[in-house]
Amino acid sequence: METKVIEKNQIRKLPAGLIEGVEAFWYNNEKWLIYNGTAMRFTEAPAKVQNMIANQFLKDFKSRTYLKRIGATSFAGSFDFWYRCVIGALDEKPDFVNGKFTADAYNHSCNDYKCVHRGRFCSLGPGLRNWEVETIVALKQGFTFEKTAQMLCITLAGLRSRIEKMKEKLDARNTTQLITKATELGI
Repeated sequence: METKVIEKNQIRKLPAGLIEGVEAFWYNNEKWLIYNGTAMRFTEAPAKVQNMIANQFLKDFKSRTYLKRIGATSFAGSFDFWYRCVIGALDEKPDFVNGKFTADAYNHSCNDYKCVHRGRFCSLGPGLRNWEVETIVALKQGFTFEKTAQMLCITLAGLRSRIEKMKEKLDARNTTQLITKATELGI
Protein backbone atom coordinates (compact mmCIF):
# COMPACT_ATOMS: atom_id res chain seq x y z
CA MET A 1 0.00 0.00 0.00
CA GLU A 2 1.35 3.41 -0.88
CA THR A 3 1.39 6.04 1.81
CA LYS A 4 1.42 9.77 1.46
CA VAL A 5 4.53 10.28 3.54
CA ILE A 6 6.93 12.65 1.78
CA GLU A 7 10.59 12.81 2.80
CA LYS A 8 12.56 16.00 2.19
CA ASN A 9 15.90 16.83 3.75
CA GLN A 10 15.52 14.15 6.43
CA ILE A 11 12.22 15.72 7.58
CA ARG A 12 9.07 13.74 6.89
CA LYS A 13 6.11 16.00 6.28
CA LEU A 14 2.49 15.09 5.81
CA PRO A 15 0.14 16.38 3.16
CA ALA A 16 -2.04 19.33 4.09
CA GLY A 17 -5.16 18.53 6.04
CA LEU A 18 -4.04 16.04 8.70
CA ILE A 19 -3.15 18.14 11.71
CA GLU A 20 -5.53 17.20 14.54
CA GLY A 21 -4.82 14.07 16.52
CA VAL A 22 -2.43 11.22 15.79
CA GLU A 23 -2.63 9.10 12.64
CA ALA A 24 -0.96 5.74 13.22
CA PHE A 25 -0.16 3.43 10.31
CA TRP A 26 1.98 0.50 9.18
CA TYR A 27 4.50 1.18 6.42
CA ASN A 28 7.49 -0.86 5.13
CA ASN A 29 7.08 -3.43 7.90
CA GLU A 30 7.32 -0.73 10.60
CA LYS A 31 5.04 1.17 12.93
CA TRP A 32 4.68 4.81 11.89
CA LEU A 33 2.56 7.74 12.99
CA ILE A 34 1.88 11.34 12.18
CA TYR A 35 2.03 13.61 15.21
CA ASN A 36 1.96 17.41 15.21
CA GLY A 37 2.15 17.40 11.43
CA THR A 38 5.28 15.26 11.18
CA ALA A 39 5.52 11.63 10.09
CA MET A 40 7.83 9.57 12.26
CA ARG A 41 8.57 6.01 13.23
CA PHE A 42 6.69 4.88 16.33
CA THR A 43 9.96 4.67 18.25
CA GLU A 44 10.70 8.34 17.46
CA ALA A 45 7.38 9.55 18.91
CA PRO A 46 7.12 11.14 22.34
CA ALA A 47 6.63 8.62 25.16
CA LYS A 48 3.14 9.96 25.91
CA VAL A 49 2.02 9.14 22.34
CA GLN A 50 3.62 5.70 22.42
CA ASN A 51 1.90 5.00 25.75
CA MET A 52 -1.45 6.27 24.46
CA ILE A 53 -1.35 3.83 21.54
CA ALA A 54 -0.06 0.94 23.67
CA ASN A 55 -2.93 1.55 26.14
CA GLN A 56 -5.44 1.26 23.30
CA PHE A 57 -3.89 -2.08 22.42
CA LEU A 58 -4.22 -3.21 26.04
CA LYS A 59 -7.89 -2.15 26.06
CA ASP A 60 -8.66 -4.13 22.88
CA PHE A 61 -9.59 -7.40 24.63
CA LYS A 62 -11.17 -8.92 21.52
CA SER A 63 -7.96 -8.56 19.50
CA ARG A 64 -5.70 -9.64 22.36
CA THR A 65 -7.84 -12.74 22.94
CA TYR A 66 -7.55 -13.67 19.26
CA LEU A 67 -3.78 -13.11 19.31
CA LYS A 68 -3.39 -15.38 22.35
CA ARG A 69 -5.51 -18.04 20.65
CA ILE A 70 -3.18 -18.11 17.61
CA GLY A 71 -0.08 -18.23 19.82
CA ALA A 72 1.11 -14.61 19.75
CA THR A 73 2.00 -14.24 23.42
CA SER A 74 4.86 -11.73 23.58
CA PHE A 75 3.84 -8.11 24.03
CA ALA A 76 6.10 -6.84 21.22
CA GLY A 77 4.97 -9.43 18.68
CA SER A 78 1.29 -9.05 19.56
CA PHE A 79 1.53 -5.26 19.53
CA ASP A 80 3.16 -5.28 16.06
CA PHE A 81 0.51 -7.69 14.74
CA TRP A 82 -2.27 -5.48 16.17
CA TYR A 83 -0.66 -2.30 14.85
CA ARG A 84 -0.37 -3.76 11.36
CA CYS A 85 -3.79 -5.41 11.17
CA VAL A 86 -6.09 -3.28 13.32
CA ILE A 87 -4.62 0.19 12.81
CA GLY A 88 -3.30 -0.63 9.35
CA ALA A 89 -3.71 1.90 6.59
CA LEU A 90 -2.90 5.59 6.28
CA ASP A 91 -6.18 7.28 5.46
CA GLU A 92 -5.82 11.00 6.23
CA LYS A 93 -8.13 10.82 9.24
CA PRO A 94 -6.68 10.86 12.75
CA ASP A 95 -7.03 7.54 14.56
CA PHE A 96 -6.37 9.02 17.98
CA VAL A 97 -8.17 12.19 19.01
CA ASN A 98 -7.79 13.34 22.62
CA GLY A 99 -6.14 10.03 23.44
CA LYS A 100 -9.09 7.92 22.26
CA PHE A 101 -8.90 5.45 19.35
CA THR A 102 -11.40 6.46 16.67
CA ALA A 103 -10.91 3.87 13.98
CA ASP A 104 -12.77 4.19 10.72
CA ALA A 105 -13.38 1.81 7.83
CA TYR A 106 -10.07 2.42 6.10
CA ASN A 107 -8.08 1.35 9.15
CA HIS A 108 -8.94 -2.18 8.15
CA SER A 109 -8.31 -1.96 4.42
CA CYS A 110 -5.49 -4.48 4.23
CA ASN A 111 -4.62 -5.59 0.72
CA ASP A 112 -3.40 -9.04 1.79
CA TYR A 113 -6.48 -10.94 0.60
CA LYS A 114 -4.88 -14.33 1.22
CA CYS A 115 -4.05 -13.70 4.89
CA VAL A 116 -5.36 -16.55 7.06
CA HIS A 117 -6.47 -14.04 9.70
CA ARG A 118 -8.54 -11.99 7.26
CA GLY A 119 -12.11 -11.73 8.43
CA ARG A 120 -11.19 -13.10 11.84
CA PHE A 121 -8.89 -10.43 13.21
CA CYS A 122 -8.74 -7.40 10.95
CA SER A 123 -12.38 -7.45 9.98
CA LEU A 124 -13.33 -5.38 12.97
CA GLY A 125 -14.15 -3.05 10.08
CA PRO A 126 -14.75 -4.07 6.46
CA GLY A 127 -11.99 -6.66 6.14
CA LEU A 128 -13.19 -9.13 3.54
CA ARG A 129 -12.14 -12.76 3.38
CA ASN A 130 -10.40 -14.06 0.29
CA TRP A 131 -13.54 -15.76 -1.10
CA GLU A 132 -15.48 -12.51 -0.61
CA VAL A 133 -12.84 -10.60 -2.56
CA GLU A 134 -12.95 -13.30 -5.24
CA THR A 135 -16.74 -12.86 -5.43
CA ILE A 136 -16.48 -9.09 -5.80
CA VAL A 137 -13.82 -9.42 -8.51
CA ALA A 138 -16.13 -11.82 -10.37
CA LEU A 139 -19.10 -9.46 -9.97
CA LYS A 140 -17.03 -6.57 -11.35
CA GLN A 141 -16.68 -8.46 -14.64
CA GLY A 142 -20.33 -7.65 -15.35
CA PHE A 143 -21.69 -11.13 -16.00
CA THR A 144 -25.15 -12.23 -14.90
CA PHE A 145 -25.53 -13.69 -11.43
CA GLU A 146 -26.01 -17.11 -12.99
CA LYS A 147 -22.74 -16.88 -14.95
CA THR A 148 -20.92 -15.43 -11.92
CA ALA A 149 -22.14 -18.26 -9.67
CA GLN A 150 -21.00 -20.76 -12.30
CA MET A 151 -17.55 -19.11 -12.49
CA LEU A 152 -17.23 -19.32 -8.69
CA CYS A 153 -18.49 -22.94 -8.63
CA ILE A 154 -21.31 -22.11 -6.23
CA THR A 155 -25.09 -22.13 -6.52
CA LEU A 156 -27.06 -19.06 -7.43
CA ALA A 157 -28.58 -19.10 -3.94
CA GLY A 158 -25.06 -19.29 -2.47
CA LEU A 159 -23.97 -16.28 -4.53
CA ARG A 160 -27.00 -14.26 -3.45
CA SER A 161 -26.33 -15.16 0.18
CA ARG A 162 -22.70 -14.03 -0.14
CA ILE A 163 -23.75 -10.77 -1.73
CA GLU A 164 -26.26 -10.05 1.05
CA LYS A 165 -23.65 -10.71 3.75
CA MET A 166 -21.08 -8.51 1.99
CA LYS A 167 -23.62 -5.73 1.52
CA GLU A 168 -24.26 -5.83 5.25
CA LYS A 169 -20.53 -5.86 6.04
CA LEU A 170 -19.78 -2.88 3.78
CA ASP A 171 -23.07 -1.10 4.54
CA ALA A 172 -24.17 -1.15 0.88
CA ARG A 173 -27.81 -0.83 -0.21
CA ASN A 174 -27.41 -2.78 -3.45
CA THR A 175 -24.88 -4.72 -5.51
CA THR A 176 -23.76 -1.64 -7.44
CA GLN A 177 -22.98 0.21 -4.22
CA LEU A 178 -21.23 -2.93 -2.89
CA ILE A 179 -18.94 -2.97 -5.92
CA THR A 180 -18.33 0.77 -5.63
CA LYS A 181 -17.39 0.53 -1.95
CA ALA A 182 -15.16 -2.48 -2.59
CA THR A 183 -13.42 -0.56 -5.40
CA GLU A 184 -12.80 2.33 -2.98
CA LEU A 185 -11.09 -0.17 -0.67
CA GLY A 186 -8.78 -1.18 -3.50
CA ILE A 187 -10.49 -4.40 -4.60
